[in-house]
This record gives sequence, C-alpha cells and structure tokens, in this order.
Amino acid sequence: MTNNGLRLSRPAVIVTAVAALAGLASGGAIYLNRSEQIDPHIAGTEALIPHLVVLAVVALWFTVASRRSPLGWKVILTPLGSPIAARITATFRSSYTPLNLLRRLAVGFLVLLEVYMAWRIGEQVFAGMGPNFTQNAWGGPSYLGAMFFHYLDGTLLYPICHVLIRSATVPAPTGPAAERTGRRGQRLQPVMVPR
Repeated sequence: MTNNGLRLSRPAVIVTAVAALAGLASGGAIYLNRSEQIDPHIAGTEALIPHLVVLAVVALWFTVASRRSPLGWKVILTPLGSPIAARITATFRSSYTPLNLLRRLAVGFLVLLEVYMAWRIGEQVFAGMGPNFTQNAWGGPSYLGAMFFHYLDGTLLYPICHVLIRSATVPAPTGPAAERTGRRGQRLQPVMVPR
C-alpha cells in the first residue's frame, strides 16, 4: 500500500482497522445499554486548560514534523508505515540477548498501547452519544468537546509511541539481508526497506 511517498504496512493497517472496528462495536454496545438516569455534572472535569496546552504541543509538533519530513502532512501516518513495521519485525527476529529481550518487551507494550488507542478511539464514537459517557469527561459534557479532547490526546500519544518505538527497535536490514519469505517458504526478491 502506498500513499504518495509513504508505503503503508498492510498488517499495521489491518490491525488498526480491526481494533477500531472492535471499538465501534463495543461503543455501540455501551450506548445501547446506557443508563436512563443522567449523572450530575461535576465542575472542573472538563480539563480545558491542560488540553489547550496539549493542543499547542500537538500543533507545534505537527508544524515542525510536517516541514522537516519529505512526507509533509502525511508524516502523521508514519506509525502505519512499512519502515517502522520492518524495524519492529527486525527487533523480534534479532538475537536473544538481555538487551534485545528488553527491546521486545518495550516494543510489545508500545504496540499494544497503540492498538488499545485505536480501539478506544473507535469506542468513543458511539459510546460518547450516551449522556453519562461525556457528562464528566475531558471536554464534556458535550459530545463534540469530549471527542475533540479525547482525539487530541490520541494525536499526541501516537507520535510519542512512534518515537519510543523507533528508539527501542533495531534498524531493519537493507539489500540482500532484507529478503522476504513467501507463504510456502519460497524466497522472494530482496526488498529495500527505507530507514
């Protein structure tokens, strides 16, 4: 899969899509089983000031990252890219040393966190329509405010996870060392993996 200069990783896109769809389904179940009794709104739960800071950080990061990257605004999709997927694969295929074991644990945790965030983003779409879901949420009590704040948090957490994953993984092999194996074990042509 390509996206004008960014080669997306099919497994990463599929896992993210499945997690988001599962989130949509669980959010729908939460909405269908919502309570008819509305909880009272507690002042101060909307966390406006901290999220203005988060918005400033995200805007600054996106401005700098999109100007420095040849991908432009598509830099936000790099957690789904083939280069990071190749680094993750190389890390789990690396030799068994104590350091590589720690790398695998850290990368596994971060990947699970990213999958959880995709699920959570999906869940909030329908669950957020229930008044109690947003009543005391960040950005609540309105649906739009709560969704904006929650998705803003995700927009900040994904690049942080991506940077940590890049730091924890080993470089992917390039050239002949990057040969892939087909479904039945046949060797395919070498694939050049950009760093």
